[in-house]
Amino acid sequence: IEELESAPFDAAIVPASGVGASNAAIVHDEPAMAFFLLHRTLAEAGAYPTLESRRGERVRVASSAVVHDATVIGNDVRIGDHVVVMPNSVLEDGVQVQAGTVIGEPGFQVADDATGRYLVPHVGGVHLRAGVAIGANCAIDRALFSTFTTLGRDTMLDNLVHVAHDVTIGDRCTLTASVELSGSVVLEDDVWLAPRTCCNQFIRFGRGAYTGTGSVVVRDVPAFTLVAGSPAREFGRVCLCRAKLSTDLGSVECEDCGRRYVIDRDGVAEAA
Repeated sequence: IEELESAPFDAAIVPASGVGASNAAIVHDEPAMAFFLLHRTLAEAGAYPTLESRRGERVRVASSAVVHDATVIGNDVRIGDHVVVMPNSVLEDGVQVQAGTVIGEPGFQVADDATGRYLVPHVGGVHLRAGVAIGANCAIDRALFSTFTTLGRDTMLDNLVHVAHDVTIGDRCTLTASVELSGSVVLEDDVWLAPRTCCNQFIRFGRGAYTGTGSVVVRDVPAFTLVAGSPAREFGRVCLCRAKLSTDLGSVECEDCGRRYVIDRDGVAEAA
């Protein structure tokens, strides 16, 4: 009840034990089921907002590609053969998408109610910032609610990469072949994920984090840290140039590129 009273919303669906809070409440024995039922009803009624279509200059779309309405396409965008761009997708200037990739299909969220199991409607979108490049046969799922699955500037995806709903990827990240990111994962800037890396939902990769091939990531990865294995564990610190750093505490200089870092018991940070 204390959490509900301080929450930044006007109403909530709660069990009977939640009654008495100052916020408005809908009482239900199974709040999660009731919430998703309400959400599905609103989605099917078209109650959620969609984007206004816009297309920039010098856009190239293959004749076999499908770009739906309610999409925003920037300048100099390239969309390859058999690509599908679903509503509520934003492709900023210079985005390149190779053959067979699907952007903005619903993600995978299963719910149950009295009628049985169903796939929860996704009403958010996908936002690809300027300079993003996506390989062949990738899947970038739209967000569950009215937000965006986001890929930052100059982020590059190899072939067969799956990015689930509500993932946030920073700038200049590299996702190699067959990487799988589960829902709501966060990659800070300059993360590099090796082939067949997969991870649990809600994992956070700090800036410059690096994985070995086939890593199964089950916990957050600190900045400038190399992890590998199943489950993945730490194998030292890495520079943005991917060279290994000394494990000594204090000021450290990369022997390959000369970048300087400060290492303490809390982790690694670039020197000011």
